[in-house]
Amino acid sequence: MFDRFHTIIDVRSPLEYEESHIPNAINCPVLDTQERIKIGTLYKQNSFNAKVYGASLICNNISKHLLELQNTITPANPILVYCARGGMRSLSLFNVLKNIGYQIERLEGGYKAYRKMVLKYLDTKPTHNFITLIGQTGSGKSQIIQNYKNSLDLESLAKHLGSSFGGVCGAQPNIKSFQNLLFSNLQKLENAPFVLVEGESKKLGNIVIPTKLYNAYQNSPKILIISPLEDRINRIVKQYGNITKEFFEDSMQKIAPFMEKRYHNEAKEAFKNGDLNKVAEILLTKYYDIVYKKDNFCAVVNNTKDAIVEIESLANKHINQLSGGQ
Repeated sequence: MFDRFHTIIDVRSPLEYEESHIPNAINCPVLDTQERIKIGTLYKQNSFNAKVYGASLICNNISKHLLELQNTITPANPILVYCARGGMRSLSLFNVLKNIGYQIERLEGGYKAYRKMVLKYLDTKPTHNFITLIGQTGSGKSQIIQNYKNSLDLESLAKHLGSSFGGVCGAQPNIKSFQNLLFSNLQKLENAPFVLVEGESKKLGNIVIPTKLYNAYQNSPKILIISPLEDRINRIVKQYGNITKEFFEDSMQKIAPFMEKRYHNEAKEAFKNGDLNKVAEILLTKYYDIVYKKDNFCAVVNNTKDAIVEIESLANKHINQLSGGQ
């Protein structure tokens, strides 16, 4: 939807922008957070004076943005500008840039309308042909997802790997930011022959996957990815090898009720001794493989250098069979 715009400009305050915004939009506030609050207070006392004061601030801020933007935007490339509701803030910058000669459009209804569109889209059953990858922890499903062009990488969008140790990616986006990113990615994949996705649980850390999307990939054809234990251990160590002692102990505490105490202690001792391969082996074989939920699948693929080629062949075959059946 927004790919045709070279630049998307969010003119809301930094506070509004930081809460959530259209993916890839840049923030050029025509009123900063404190200015917006001050004008709002003044408006309740004297609306006309508030408009005069607000206009003076907006003009001053826009003049600064023009100089900052001159090397980023050009008249040859289309621009989209938006504010909270498609009102005066976006209109102010729009009029200036339009009169200069830039190709610019305003988002009708502003960010509020955009969010309504996002929520409506995510509450609708996806039309994508999902192929869902399942398999034991460390089998390399995420690696395959990341290396395939038409894939939906939910873990990257949520910044969480789904397990008790999944918070290794750092701070997660808030739910609005996640939904915006998800909406953007799903739209770009609408014309893909099929979309690879991992069979994630309903919740990734603090992020909850929209129900319609979750049901869609859980009910789609599943391919089981298998990998030797040694390779799984190497992937886990590479992915989690830099975690802190505090992070490790906190994560171990979460899984303690579901793991035999002797193995739990062995893993903690191995971590203390710096034997990360041993830690990974214990956690994989004595915890993750035991709690792994087995699921039905239509095919099995070994995670080798040809895995993506094999998955693509299986997926195309399945899609062709569906098309023939219709």
